[in-house]
Amino acid sequence: MIHSPWRNCSAIQGTSLALVGAYVLADSLAGSGGDHRAGLERYEQRMREFVTLNQALVTKNPGGPPSEESVERAKSAIDLDV
Repeated sequence: MIHSPWRNCSAIQGTSLALVGAYVLADSLAGSGGDHRAGLERYEQRMREFVTLNQALVTKNPGGPPSEESVERAKSAIDLDV
């Protein structure tokens, strides 16, 4: 049986989401002035579009590569400059 190289795309995207999520969570909590609820709300605001677009890379074309446009949109969905 031949397997598509895109079969593990969800695992790759999951790793990216976890690493970016950890960075954004730490930054959001650090910048919240001790108000963890505000930090978590900021985290949610910053991550929502990034997560949605990255999940779509896997679900929109199962078994095949995502379009270049989708990849660029997902990569640009969050700003990590602090």
